[in-house]
Amino acid sequence: MKKFLLVVGVLIFSFFSVKAQVLDSMLKVYSEQVPDQKVHVHFDKDLYRAGETIWFKAYLFSGFSLSAFSRNFYAELVNDKGNVMQRKIYPVIESASAGSFDIPDSLPAGNLTFRGYTTWLLNFDTSFIFQKSVTILDKAGNPQKKAPDVLRTAAIQFFPEGGNLVNTLESVVAFKANDDVGMPVKAKGNIVNSKGTVITSFSAVHDGMGTFTLRPEANETYNAVWTDATGKQQTTALPVAKAEGYVIKVATSGNKKIFTLSRTDGIPEEWKRVTVVALLGQERVYRAAANLEVNKMTSGSIPVTDFPSGVMQITVFSTNMEPLAERIVMVNNDNYHFKTTITTPELNTNFRAKNTLEIAVDDTILSNLSLSVTDAVIGRQTTGDNIISRILLTGDIKGYVHNPTYYFSKNSDSVAAHLDLVMLTHGWRRYNWTLLAQRRKPALKYPPDSYLSLDARVFGVTTASPLRNDEQLLIFLQGKDSSLQLLEMRKVGLDKFSLPNITFFDTVSVYYQFAKDKKAEKEMSLAFTNNFYKGVKNINPLNRPVSLQVDTAAIARTKFLAERLALIGGRFNQGNVLQTVVVTTRTKSRLQELDEKYASGLFRGDNGYIFDLTGNNTSGAFDVFSYLQGRVAGLQISGMGSNASLSWRGSPTALFLNEMPSDPSMISGININDIAYIKIMRPPFIGSTGGGAGGAVAIYTKKGGDVKPTPGVGLNKSIVTGYSAMKEFYSPNYKDLSASSEVAADYRSTLYWNPAVLTDGSRKKVRVEFYNNDITRSFRIVLEGVNEIGKIVRIEKVVQ
Repeated sequence: MKKFLLVVGVLIFSFFSVKAQVLDSMLKVYSEQVPDQKVHVHFDKDLYRAGETIWFKAYLFSGFSLSAFSRNFYAELVNDKGNVMQRKIYPVIESASAGSFDIPDSLPAGNLTFRGYTTWLLNFDTSFIFQKSVTILDKAGNPQKKAPDVLRTAAIQFFPEGGNLVNTLESVVAFKANDDVGMPVKAKGNIVNSKGTVITSFSAVHDGMGTFTLRPEANETYNAVWTDATGKQQTTALPVAKAEGYVIKVATSGNKKIFTLSRTDGIPEEWKRVTVVALLGQERVYRAAANLEVNKMTSGSIPVTDFPSGVMQITVFSTNMEPLAERIVMVNNDNYHFKTTITTPELNTNFRAKNTLEIAVDDTILSNLSLSVTDAVIGRQTTGDNIISRILLTGDIKGYVHNPTYYFSKNSDSVAAHLDLVMLTHGWRRYNWTLLAQRRKPALKYPPDSYLSLDARVFGVTTASPLRNDEQLLIFLQGKDSSLQLLEMRKVGLDKFSLPNITFFDTVSVYYQFAKDKKAEKEMSLAFTNNFYKGVKNINPLNRPVSLQVDTAAIARTKFLAERLALIGGRFNQGNVLQTVVVTTRTKSRLQELDEKYASGLFRGDNGYIFDLTGNNTSGAFDVFSYLQGRVAGLQISGMGSNASLSWRGSPTALFLNEMPSDPSMISGININDIAYIKIMRPPFIGSTGGGAGGAVAIYTKKGGDVKPTPGVGLNKSIVTGYSAMKEFYSPNYKDLSASSEVAADYRSTLYWNPAVLTDGSRKKVRVEFYNNDITRSFRIVLEGVNEIGKIVRIEKVVQ
């Protein structure tokens, strides 16, 4: 994790207790051993119709860096009763994971909850698990029937700055008014004492929030008499004031956060010397000590110019490390993004016209981006999160924040003041300060996970009939696409075998036999399983995320497309109607034919550089490595023959021969004339052990009739589930009339989705192509992503 400048302030009298030093050391332990984690998910759009596909990409962060310790991402769709309808598990590569959900045609209109998490997140407060309400229209494009109008009830909450009201000390009190579904409402009223005397008045200034000041008196209570937007009058009690204690006030002045501490008389001796600590992204960025034995007030300033942007927590501790007051503030230095541009070298919104986008990143380090292009009306985001607001704001505080993207829309004083209202009225990740002072870490139920592992338990093992210590399981893994892997499982216990960090998708057939003791197969039985988290939990319907009101224009546009789709689909008996249907009758290029002939599983698809050697002149190349020299930008090849070494971006490049792991000595021994096809997969390549940070080179030898022997004949067999099958977004190619004539109607609302737009020093610009549908005349382009040092980017633009 990146370290930041520590600012040490001195107030009145400097001292730091032994317990303060303990706190410092434990904060470092937490930062290194119990790092926080937050997830943002980019969707292709916010509104879906039954029968469509939800496309998404998740980004994982820890502090101000990418999260590098989780290997698997869990995604769930939950219905309005809180039951999990679908569950997907995908590998995390380069701190990101992409996937999809197919919405059943028969699903009625309503709201689903998308829940995304890692097992590491389950160790902490579940309110920080990513959840998003997803609006679903029925197949005809109709929204959920509007419930009968009911009288919404409103409530108001009060939040004294620093945590408590304290008698005789003036405090800023923030408030937040919401209706019974969590949406903000207007509120205004008066604060009255027990005698009914009006002490002050208040009125919401932004999304139901506002502030007022109050100096409580001893032996007095206070109530708010207020009215909501409907004119209904209510009375709500304010928090009871403490008899003694501290009050903290925080304000912004230029590039500094100015705090003021005030105390009452009669406080314990250990409260008269305090330590002020500021945390930002689990890093302690400020510490100051103050002696208030004589004076009852002091102040200090925290220079934040060199700090990263994010939520900063300021806590006042006694000499016993007891928290006396706490406040969170936003540091926004506008230094969280990296420069990226999107241009349209070819823009054409006509019927099925071709379009080209160019994404340029002005940096040499790796950038990992996701791109969606939708019908401009349907893709419009209203009040939801985006990658900026999620990572800087909502991922670090509790409770619903209405329209969080607003707070990063511009750097005006008014927006900053409204954002401070959010800081005053929302909870945050609270440390258990008692545990820290006692040098104790929280109990972690779920340690950092590993990639998919295949585990086997043998039944029938006894002391009279043990397994050999050197026993191994020989297994064939056969996927649904007939891809094959021959692997060995090593013995890891008395009756257990394991094969860690492998990659396969969907279900596979496992054919197995014991390598040493052939009789064991007849005397014993095996059960295979994976290492995935299996504790699926339903959601309490009362704790579902707030269902945002979807733009009525987007609903109307979706219904219009659905009606056209139904009309055209009913008139044509032949041809494809494109919504999310894949057209299979496409003209294949030579390289596509080779890819289908030789590649399978993760190796198939246009994900890198490809070389056809079936008819190419390879004279002058004495092996594969000499042939590839200088042909692929970024791929470094040093040495020759069996001593060859391959790397990409500083990481070793994996070698595969006919999709089986290989090495330079084996590859260099193959006659170059026996090779048909070479594929170079850009990093990361998830088919490689450990995530494939250096990409991969796959070599395919020539074959005749492609008659494959049936694997595992005569062997025992089991079925095992791996990662969820990955679906590829289909974008039709209308470059010739024959391709276009195969499609009777094209009314896709998502025109393009690419969760893996990668740039680096050798590839600063990426061009993508897509074809319009039959009716869209303006496109909404949304790009989100990260670079390898944790900077983020978001671009949204409408072109027409």
